[in-house]
Amino acid sequence: MSDKFENVKVKVYNVGKDFDYIKKYGMITKSTVIINEKVRINDLSEKNILNAVKEEVEKLK
Repeated sequence: MSDKFENVKVKVYNVGKDFDYIKKYGMITKSTVIINEKVRINDLSEKNILNAVKEEVEKLK
């Protein structure tokens, strides 16, 4: 499946573990998912993440 959607990049930033996001996205107070370096998801439910990924895939069509 990752070959099919290789243009959709998803990165999970964990509070207290990851710090490379600070320059680009600023401080966060809870874990965050970034999709294609522009869509930020703070409410980390499976439904929210899947919907955001689907929207990004649709943009590629």
